[in-house]
Amino acid sequence: MHSLALFGLLFGGLMAVSWAATTQPPPLIRTLSAGGDIGPQFKLEDQQSSKREPEDAQFWHKVAMRQLEKTIKQAEKVGEKSYRKKAKNIIVFIGDGMGVSTISAGRIYKGQYLKHGPGEEESLVFDDFPNTGMAKTYNVDKQVPDSAGTATALFSGTKAHYGAIGMDATRSKTNAKSGRVQSIMDWAQKEGKRTGVVTTTRITHATPAATYAHIYNRDWECDTEVPAESVGIHADIARQLVENAPGNRFNVILGGGMSPMGILNASEVRTTVFEGPTETICERGDGRNLAAEWLAHHANDSVPPVLVHNRRNLLKVKVKEVDHLMGLFRNNHITYSIAREAGEPSLQDMTEVALAVLDRGDDSEGFVLLVEGGRIDQGHHMNYARAALHEVYEFDLAIQAAVNNTNPKETLIIVTADHSHAVTFNGYALRGADILGAANSHEKSDPMVYETITYANGPGYWDHLANDSRPQNSSNMWMPLKQFTAEERTAPTYRHMATVPRKDETHGGEDVAVFAYGPGSSLVRGVFEQNYLAYVMSYAGCLGPAKNFDDSCEDHDDHYESNAAVLVAYSGPILVLALAMSFLLI
Repeated sequence: MHSLALFGLLFGGLMAVSWAATTQPPPLIRTLSAGGDIGPQFKLEDQQSSKREPEDAQFWHKVAMRQLEKTIKQAEKVGEKSYRKKAKNIIVFIGDGMGVSTISAGRIYKGQYLKHGPGEEESLVFDDFPNTGMAKTYNVDKQVPDSAGTATALFSGTKAHYGAIGMDATRSKTNAKSGRVQSIMDWAQKEGKRTGVVTTTRITHATPAATYAHIYNRDWECDTEVPAESVGIHADIARQLVENAPGNRFNVILGGGMSPMGILNASEVRTTVFEGPTETICERGDGRNLAAEWLAHHANDSVPPVLVHNRRNLLKVKVKEVDHLMGLFRNNHITYSIAREAGEPSLQDMTEVALAVLDRGDDSEGFVLLVEGGRIDQGHHMNYARAALHEVYEFDLAIQAAVNNTNPKETLIIVTADHSHAVTFNGYALRGADILGAANSHEKSDPMVYETITYANGPGYWDHLANDSRPQNSSNMWMPLKQFTAEERTAPTYRHMATVPRKDETHGGEDVAVFAYGPGSSLVRGVFEQNYLAYVMSYAGCLGPAKNFDDSCEDHDDHYESNAAVLVAYSGPILVLALAMSFLLI
């Protein structure tokens, strides 16, 4: 009895030791958890520590300048000098929410939509751009960012809070001047360049607004959205567009957003009803018609300013004469291109007209243009995969238009995203399978057929949840895909499956790809903070904070001056030589 008790004690002890041993974290994880000797444990409160440098505009200026210096030194080590080339014109294309998964799926969608073949071998226009890099997109307060903070980084060179537009980390609800930062449009206008914005969203939406507005919260697009504590301090975004520079000096403004501008079209037609928070829009409460005020502001132009509301009138604009053009085509965003309403222009239409208005050839100092494919993002938010991928195709057409209508020796084109999305391109679909179809329909033994494009979260959860249709005793909580008709699955409003229920799918936090073409594009390489791209444009375009980083802008000016001097110096001898040759020929 004693031996049995001892055996039980020993056996139980061994079991306890064994159990404890298997549940202890590995040494590396245990060390990291305890702080250990691998590195100091990061604490969020360190952000507010007086010892930590505040992540304000000056902080991000230093970050970007260090990146610029590092990139140039790397080029010089291998004897490369292309980074010194200067751009007269700059076009930045923002595919809102166009992460790498979306680019890959969008490429295949394009090939299949155009019936070019299986799809995987298709190319997007920017695939052929010679320089690429990856941008880190986090906000100063968020690991996964929003469009306001990322657009502020892209256009001002300063990373910002989630929701902040044109303001650094020192922003204030009760002080509209605190934390203000200038954008690339300010820099461009100071150099005499023409400027413009084109978007498929509202012109007061986060991405375009970051080129001209300074506001605590991106949602304050109308006066009715500004909270009481900020009324009289922060002017709403629509007002800032027409009241303040650089917005009121834009040569081109094309997009949606009639309602925030005070010209709501009560009879607007909506043939296809899309859902989600983005389909609602604020209305002005002050009774102001900001579009009319914009026209009045430019009433003294040598050619009267032009305001248009449909594609037909947009294409009739005398683009080489008008100096200021505004096109507002919907109360809210322009409709998803896959369900375009009659009279709406495409992103390609708007881009071509904008370029024609902005480009004055040798008669101007050049231009800076933002073109946003904004509804890629909004399609993903609602798990509308088909609508989102068709927006990528439309975005690609606009980029092709820019490539076709600009001089590659004097125009820098950057294509990137502000952030990614929680969308996955997964499974083992066969080559040439419908990118919007099932990933495993060829695997007959698989008990669940699932889609190649799925979402980590979003409203598609409820659309695909089995509920009462789940077979008894089945562990599969999802409705069989075959229960959706072909008509349902090909509709613009069909939602792909999401695994976590949310009324609005979230962004993704991974790095986004950057593609660059033209003078200064070689500065886009490696992995960098997103705000660095503003400094690429600043350095390459000889405008803003990096203009005097070195003497390359002076050399650029001297190059053109010397060419002109050479032409004048040799015009006399050339004329004499030409006359002599003519006599010889006689």
